[in-house]
Amino acid sequence: IMKKQEPRKHHYIPRFILKNFNDNNGQVNYWDIKKNKLEKRNIKSVFMNIDMYRDETINEQDPTQIESKFAIFECEIAKLISEKILNKNEITLKKSELEQLRIFITLLAFRSNSRMNQYINNSFNESTRDTLLKYQPDGNFEKLWRRELDILATCRSYEEIEQSDLIDPIIKLDFFNDLEGFYMTFVDARGGEFLLSDIYPTLEVFPIIDINIHLHCILPLSPTRMLLLNHIMFKKEYKDNSVFKNMAKLSKITGEATVQPKCKHNFNCFANKDSEYIYKVRKVYAHDIEYINALILNETKIGVIFRNAEKIIESVKLFNERSDTKQKFLELEKQLYNVLDSNNQ
Repeated sequence: IMKKQEPRKHHYIPRFILKNFNDNNGQVNYWDIKKNKLEKRNIKSVFMNIDMYRDETINEQDPTQIESKFAIFECEIAKLISEKILNKNEITLKKSELEQLRIFITLLAFRSNSRMNQYINNSFNESTRDTLLKYQPDGNFEKLWRRELDILATCRSYEEIEQSDLIDPIIKLDFFNDLEGFYMTFVDARGGEFLLSDIYPTLEVFPIIDINIHLHCILPLSPTRMLLLNHIMFKKEYKDNSVFKNMAKLSKITGEATVQPKCKHNFNCFANKDSEYIYKVRKVYAHDIEYINALILNETKIGVIFRNAEKIIESVKLFNERSDTKQKFLELEKQLYNVLDSNNQ
């Protein structure tokens, strides 16, 4: 009997998002941090690891069960994004669709390359480690990470997450904090394009003593459309809260980008299963695009993709001129100018 061909390339950023960054030749421009080199790549070879989610202990007969479950979830969300989100100026989502999308976004952060490394390297504080040991007494947290991914990949409602005895309370808290602490908006880029990096979503963070307050979660869906999760401090009902008001001033993503969606059932909207949410897609311009791209570049660990050199060069140049960044992309800037020169010849 022929053995079933296993998918080996496991993408931690779904290909249905990556393909939106393809150029006319069906490739992305990829900046590889390690090589310090700009390349044309097929999306099959970016933001993935070989056998990343493979685990024989979960299902010996099908060690790529987690990847298969992700593929099913991705198909559902890809359909939702392509039919209802990508090319609409006004987006209407049912409560069930919104729940699925929000779970998917939090799952993207949990299944990421950087989160995997946190579990492999046991990079937790003592209280988190003690909680996780109750779920994985041998301290093999990488195994725990995969086991919880396997469960979460089939969850389509917050009720399922809440009721599962196999998901640890820290992860449950992550999912519910994301839902209750943030609301979603969509923006379109005018006068520039968004980059996308291996850190997806990217956070706009404000550090307060030992904790980081997440002001925004940034998820480019295409070079011109972005999904934003905004901290509830940006909601108009909190505008008189002095603490939130002062914290909101720390963000440069404000105004149009943070306008709340409308709900067809204003009374206890999220509790009503028939609720629909209406999002008007807002526009952001060069100054905002450059700032958002700076946040993305600053957090990048492995690489960056983009569609059009001309549309992102100003972002890279201005990022390199900042004095408050963790890293520089001077060589990328140089190679982008080379690309533009050769295109103009």
